[in-house]
Amino acid sequence: MSFSNLSPLLHMAELSLAEKGISSAKVILTGFVVVFAVLILLILIINLYSFIVSKALNNDKKKKKEKIVETKNTSPIPKPVTAKISAQEVENAVSEEVVAVISAAVASMYGSSEKVKIKSIKKSNSGRSAWANAGVLENTRPF
Repeated sequence: MSFSNLSPLLHMAELSLAEKGISSAKVILTGFVVVFAVLILLILIINLYSFIVSKALNNDKKKKKEKIVETKNTSPIPKPVTAKISAQEVENAVSEEVVAVISAAVASMYGSSEKVKIKSIKKSNSGRSAWANAGVLENTRPF
């Protein structure tokens, strides 16, 4: 009968309590070092990736700004639209500043190459604000 396979176990049985403690401390310390080294490596990889992505986004933003500046210099200035307004429309009318902001948002969304026409802008007559409606929908959504 051969006990060569059991020699590590027999060797452990021969160790004193202090030697067993030192051996286990070495294993635990090695585990901590490996775990923290891998975590630091992951942090470095993630930071490098975010740096690369932010550089790419900044380059895209610079290109878009240059394109916007070029289109602003070449695009003709639109003429203001005049229309006759009834008394009821004046009562429900939206201020000129709001119309200007909505028109600017639509123009920036579609760009100057497309011809976009805003036919009407009306105030919403709902009882709740958009935020209140969103809250109600969020809280009453089925599981």
